[in-house]
Amino acid sequence: MASVVTTLSSAGTSAAVVLNPVAKATTLQLTVSSSAGAGVMDIQMTLDDPSTTPAQTLTWSIISSAAAIATGTGIADVGGLTYTVVTPIGGVRLHSTANATPVTGTLKALQSVTA
Repeated sequence: MASVVTTLSSAGTSAAVVLNPVAKATTLQLTVSSSAGAGVMDIQMTLDDPSTTPAQTLTWSIISSAAAIATGTGIADVGGLTYTVVTPIGGVRLHSTANATPVTGTLKALQSVTA
């Protein structure tokens, strides 16, 4: 199965990555590119289904410890952060409250149907 990707390069939230809630585990990889800027990003998840029509109100929460502070010599130099969530989730997205361009966060998600 191919990984799905979303990016964020400003303060706010990225597009949601809709996941298969039947999957047993989801591995998330956050990488940040920055040459001179600084930013704070975190990974948010929802147990709701972002693909339902009509759209429902989604409840988003930060994955514990999934926050990155990026600077020109920060997280980009260590290759990123990786988390594995071993319970079904409906979707993930990037969130940033402070982001000085040119910091770009990339979130990849890869799901497994077996434990």
